[in-house]
Amino acid sequence: SHNDDNEKENSRLRVAIVGGGAAGMTTALHLSPLVASGLIQGPIDVYEANNVKKSNKFRTSGHTTSSTSEGGKQLYSGSGALGRDIGVGIWSTAWWPFLRSLEKGLSSGSADNNDTNKNRQSYKALLKDLEACGSYVKDVGYRSPDGSWLVKSQLNASPYGINDLLHGSSSESNGSKSIDNDDPALLFVREKDLLSCLRNAIKIEQKMGTVKYNYGVQVKSINDVNGNMGSLELHSSNVTDSTTAATTTTTTTTTTTSPQYHLIIAADGLRSSLRSRYAGHHSIHATSLGIESSSQEDTDENSLENHWEHTRGHREATKVENREYIVFRGNAPKLTAAVAEDESDSFQTWGCSKSMRFAAVPFRHADEDLEDDDDGSNSGHYSQTDTFKQRKKDEEVWFATINDPVFIDDYKNTNSEMDAEERKKLLIDAFGSWHNPVKTLIETTPAEDIMYEMALAHKHNASPVFDIKTIMDFERWKLNRKKKAGMEATGNDFNKLNPTTGSGPGPILVFIGDSMMTIDPVLAQGFTMAMESGASVARSIDRALSKSTVYSPDLLRHELGERHVRRERRLLHLLRSTELVQRLAQPNGFAIFATYFVRPLMKLCPDGIKQGVFNFMIRYSLGLTGGERDSGGKQ
Repeated sequence: SHNDDNEKENSRLRVAIVGGGAAGMTTALHLSPLVASGLIQGPIDVYEANNVKKSNKFRTSGHTTSSTSEGGKQLYSGSGALGRDIGVGIWSTAWWPFLRSLEKGLSSGSADNNDTNKNRQSYKALLKDLEACGSYVKDVGYRSPDGSWLVKSQLNASPYGINDLLHGSSSESNGSKSIDNDDPALLFVREKDLLSCLRNAIKIEQKMGTVKYNYGVQVKSINDVNGNMGSLELHSSNVTDSTTAATTTTTTTTTTTSPQYHLIIAADGLRSSLRSRYAGHHSIHATSLGIESSSQEDTDENSLENHWEHTRGHREATKVENREYIVFRGNAPKLTAAVAEDESDSFQTWGCSKSMRFAAVPFRHADEDLEDDDDGSNSGHYSQTDTFKQRKKDEEVWFATINDPVFIDDYKNTNSEMDAEERKKLLIDAFGSWHNPVKTLIETTPAEDIMYEMALAHKHNASPVFDIKTIMDFERWKLNRKKKAGMEATGNDFNKLNPTTGSGPGPILVFIGDSMMTIDPVLAQGFTMAMESGASVARSIDRALSKSTVYSPDLLRHELGERHVRRERRLLHLLRSTELVQRLAQPNGFAIFATYFVRPLMKLCPDGIKQGVFNFMIRYSLGLTGGERDSGGKQ
């Protein structure tokens, strides 16, 4: 049956997305015009392990073992598909591509079907929902623990948005503002609201048949490779109430095989199973290390292994690094007027030792969950009602980092007896002498609501994989070698275990968001990078398909290879900026140098110069300086 599928649909690209969080849903939304135009075989299949259905009474974000509290030790990094109450930032490069698509769609004549399909209801709903759910950050800066400002600046708090586009931007406030001449803006929303906004947009596309969101389905591997296509091994979990007692549940898991796809997009986060299995086999790290041959006797049997830069190199390329500091996060109540005074601006303060940092952002967010019913009857417009708009809450989201052994040991020790109140007291002891309102923010956040986790990051980024079939052959060969050793001992026939081989390289595998590379959370760009990468993949697919009416694997490989170079450049901008900020604020092992040289020098520098440098660094970190860009800025 797969052969029939292959022949029928080989002319049109079939796409699967593994992971239904911010990166996965954004990618599906950006690909929906290509499905509507008939360039991609619809629908785009999205596979998400969590059961996100609102009627699912067991639904939690899965970050803690509690079904009621999100605070405490976080069991995994990243937001997952449901998210938490914590405030998160997204830069305008994450939503500019949606605005650009709408701009093209609204201005295109009926002659250009592809551009007409870019005028999407889901995009309008998403952009309106995001603005209704969060608030823009205005005053920002870096500070010393004594409260002195190292640099202060202002971000764009009234950027060109969906209403400007729909109603024309000739209003007095915005003048002739457009995406091309707009300064980057930073929107803060609750993590769960960001994901709800995306999910509402996905529901609109589902009704149109462009996207299918499959929840409660875990993907662990690729199988059934056939030519340029392959399937996913799906593990579906169904949680049901036990008939005997309301407190117990039964989980049944069924394993099935998905339809065949030409392109698989891995958006399944830091611990991506597809990344850990298939990425990095041909990386420079793998090539330099090589592999050990386990047998010197049979050169024929070892011939396949001789072609492989594998094993230790693959592990090195896909490594997750423990950054050896703990990240604490919380939402504190709005500061009282007495405490606020000059302390209401957003700030990031760097200590001189122990990787100590503290940042806070005041933000105004929705006071209730945005998400509509499972049938999507409200089409995501509830955010535009007066009821929703009037119910707002002001809070201060804060995060703190520290590498004090007392916190690290507590985190690593599964039998730790430290409770939430004790942990909070130690945190206040560590940061209590810092400037206002640091101590107040920690004190006014309920102890059980403070989240904490070990900072983790990838050591290397993951390139696209164009030779899945070869990797699978090697895996089978290794498995056979192990089985052969066992069979020789028992006298069984080894030939029955020879790997099956088929033609073609298999499907293309691309990594986006945290599964491509998870980085240190210094400049609040995790979600931004994830959403940018979805738009970036869609642009590359659009380019490949616009050059040929029939799907060409070679063209798509070329475009995705070029895209990876651009994403690496964008990533490099962010990593360099992160490193620069860390070095300036907290020179490694040189606390005296930071305290008595770097910081006094920064304070002496004229504000105009510092602001210029700060604003350039923000643009540079977002990939908005220099020539070719891949972050939604001017192309």
